[in-house]
Amino acid sequence: MFDSHLFPLIAACVIVAAILIPCIALFIVYRRYKKLAKTLPSPFTIQQTGEETLVERQQALTSNLLEGWSKLPAEEVEVSRHALWTAMLLEASSDGSIDHREMKFVSDLFGRMSGEEMNFHPVIHAAELVERDKKAALGEIAKARGVSETSKEHILAGAFLVTICDHALTEAETSCLGDIAKALGLSQRERKAMFAGITERFGLEKAT
Repeated sequence: MFDSHLFPLIAACVIVAAILIPCIALFIVYRRYKKLAKTLPSPFTIQQTGEETLVERQQALTSNLLEGWSKLPAEEVEVSRHALWTAMLLEASSDGSIDHREMKFVSDLFGRMSGEEMNFHPVIHAAELVERDKKAALGEIAKARGVSETSKEHILAGAFLVTICDHALTEAETSCLGDIAKALGLSQRERKAMFAGITERFGLEKAT
């Protein structure tokens, strides 16, 4: 039997552990976020860049994405397209709201991919479903783990383009980009390299 004097000590240890463990977990998540954020443009830089310039750079990176997409191996196109679709919708809903500009960008991009006009309704409906079950959405993205690094970079570029549609980059959006990269099976080094490359092609310096 435990000594009665030990019970207060055990209870205190349990309380301290209950406080410290979530704090440590949050600290680890924050460190991962900071490491990823350093490979992306800083929110301040995006805010200080003129809207017209951001739109031009977004269009240039979109054209780059579409050009690269047309060169993907045929056997990778379908699974990569599904992962891109899911990643873009997940990113659009990551900050808790589905922005009109994000929905327009997704519908326009997939319309250009298919050569057919696409309206907002299927995009909004799909985004709401993804928002309700993030774990399942990441599972869908993970089906593209076997595609080439080029395809994975296109998927991440598409998600990034959705993020900066509203000319902002929040912590929630950055963390979501990291989750998408992780679902694709990319190592921390590969994630950093790909996001740094996307940032460079977008024409903004990465955060420091």
